[in-house]
Amino acid sequence: MLFAVTVLALLASAIARADNIYVANERGGNIEKFDSSGNMSIFASGLSSPVGLAFDNSGNLYASEAGIETIDKFNSSGNRTTFASGLNNPLSLAFDSSGNLYVAIYYNGTIDKFDSSGNMSTFASGLHLPRGLVFDSSGYLYAADWGNGTINKFDSSGNMSTFASGLSNPADLAFDSSGNLYATEFGIGAIEKFNSSGNGTIFASGLNNPLALAFDSSGNLYVAEGNNNKNNGKIDKFDSSGNMSTFASGFNPPIGVIATQVPEPATLLLLGLGAVALRKKRS
Repeated sequence: MLFAVTVLALLASAIARADNIYVANERGGNIEKFDSSGNMSIFASGLSSPVGLAFDNSGNLYASEAGIETIDKFNSSGNRTTFASGLNNPLSLAFDSSGNLYVAIYYNGTIDKFDSSGNMSTFASGLHLPRGLVFDSSGYLYAADWGNGTINKFDSSGNMSTFASGLSNPADLAFDSSGNLYATEFGIGAIEKFNSSGNGTIFASGLNNPLALAFDSSGNLYVAEGNNNKNNGKIDKFDSSGNMSTFASGFNPPIGVIATQVPEPATLLLLGLGAVALRKKRS
């Protein structure tokens, strides 16, 4: 059985400079908004298994809804429209610098690309259960391939190379301001840090099923972790020295995605944050 990923996303918005964190609560069907102190409010409700989040450069929030296989678009007031439909378990989302939206289609093993009008093309195929997506500052797209235990790197034409291999169920990815890539390894309860050459070191270990990752504008790393069907889902916060504190807790996994409005190394993009908590199992 497969655990659907919850995605945590950090982004930049010219409109909102505060590091607000948005959490997609898959089981509750809500997108919840946390301020920098951890105070929560409901941003949007009535969704069907929301999982992935990303902001465009106009401050609109996009959410993948696995339950009805759509991608929805929310304006700053939380008003929703359907951006794309008929997808086969869409998970992570990421925007490139030209405003194209990339979507990891979990069961198809593809990454689909949507232009601003919603026209779709297949950007990459042949992956085995793709999850987290993130762009670097040079415009290369990185994808966590859960099934193959790899992190793959794509140029703008969709040509793929292997950036790192031998990982244990990589779920989500995020870049820090120095260009280091962080990955959650669900299988071993760890976060691994990779330099630009793909050399990895363990940044944090002993975590409880980590999935989602995201950085704020001060360089703090947020990590979503938690067991399925238990009220122990939480978001951890790591400072630049690796010291951990609890940012928010008491989630009832599965909890959806988290997104934060903050500059990402590539553009005004999502820094994928795997899962705030495990979401319901999918067979």
